[in-house]
Amino acid sequence: MTTSKGKICIFGTSGWSRETLDVCIDMGYEEIAFIAEGTQYDEYYGHRTFGEYEIPRLSREHYVFIIGVGDNLLRRKIASRFNQLKYTNVIHSSATFGYNQRKEIENKKGNIVTAGVRITNDVKMGNFGIFNLNCTVGHNCIIEDFVNIAPGANISGNVKLSEGSYIGTNASILQGKSITEKMLIGRYSTVGAGSVVTKSISDHSIVKGVPAK
Repeated sequence: MTTSKGKICIFGTSGWSRETLDVCIDMGYEEIAFIAEGTQYDEYYGHRTFGEYEIPRLSREHYVFIIGVGDNLLRRKIASRFNQLKYTNVIHSSATFGYNQRKEIENKKGNIVTAGVRITNDVKMGNFGIFNLNCTVGHNCIIEDFVNIAPGANISGNVKLSEGSYIGTNASILQGKSITEKMLIGRYSTVGAGSVVTKSISDHSIVKGVPAK
């Protein structure tokens, strides 16, 4: 566990918010709370829960925020609605990074990097991305905003994951031709679990299989 930190609020009370909680605990946050729609919980997994109407007060009390919501469109909606907040990245201590890559992600915001993630080098990072358990991202990739990479997925080098794309569990994206000719995964497209992507995918597509079609 790293040196203790201050206070953080997690948007959401679902499975992904609990996984986000695990990362926050690993990082050593001294105070962790949840933001929930309505007032269905006084506390959630042993931590205080607040309604959205309390967000301005929490911000004044120097909480930072993270969006613990797996759905890419909903995460984008929350980030847009509450765009004045101070969002941070949460990064599990077991995640590893190539040369200068940790600095690249720390210059962004809202990313959740869970246990066992490996990001190599020369990866251009976006904001509000999800990097789930044991996924990998190879060299010279571009990761745009609101991307979600599921557990065990492997993104080879020279790949561009466009905004809102979802890469399913244990899927593999093969390497692009070069730094300038990347394998492209289109905006808000979905790659099914276990699929192998061998060619670029257009926006708003759903593909699955080996090779993915």
